[in-house]
Amino acid sequence: MSFYVEWVGLACFRLWEDGGSVIATDPYTPEVLGLTEPDEVACRLSADVVIVSSLTDRAHSNLDLVAGNPRVINALDVAEGRSSPEVNGQPVIAVGATEIPDHPEGPKDNALYAFNAGGLWIMHMGDVGYGLPADELEPFKGHCDVLLALAGEGLVLDLQELDPIIDLLKPRWIVPMHYGLAPVVGQARPMTKVDTLLKRRSLDPIVLARRSTVRFPIDAGVIDRPTIVVLDPCGYKPTEPHVLR
Repeated sequence: MSFYVEWVGLACFRLWEDGGSVIATDPYTPEVLGLTEPDEVACRLSADVVIVSSLTDRAHSNLDLVAGNPRVINALDVAEGRSSPEVNGQPVIAVGATEIPDHPEGPKDNALYAFNAGGLWIMHMGDVGYGLPADELEPFKGHCDVLLALAGEGLVLDLQELDPIIDLLKPRWIVPMHYGLAPVVGQARPMTKVDTLLKRRSLDPIVLARRSTVRFPIDAGVIDRPTIVVLDPCGYKPTEPHVLR
């Protein structure tokens, strides 16, 4: 089986399988990201289901970005046992976390979460501000084929804290998100560019898609390391080269 992944921007994606539900994740508020051009602000998505890492962060929970009346799943509610939703006939898995301890607006609670599409498990890292220990990540073992990985540091975990998560969960593919790509560069603290992740993980095969949507699974010909798949955002037009190395 297969499914499609479309990167909208920051931590927002749309994912779907042929004939299945369209799932949107962590929709952002354009103005919070510094997006002010009419076509950027007017970006709206269609989806059947919206999953958010919390409902308290405008950079991750702008439900107005999604048209219509989609079903909304708050992953933090799942992590705290207040709901037990399913997507595509499989349970949503979630683990609670918080933002960085010294967040300028105070560290908000959020959750990492995983769901199934096309027979594969997709794990979204939410807005976590630190590396989680192995025991807290245990629910995601065997449920992380594709890792939507926080890659911009700044207000989220450092890349040195990301490496052990990758080593533990062993995703087949990594899709970077939440990194510096002008005009979105971070306001309270600058976000690093995706190049930093690519250089740090130079032994991993890399697919530069040069588009916003790809179909998984992707065969990169290497089975003992995860493949990093770099997408272009569809929610805004980058104003600088995407990959500089």
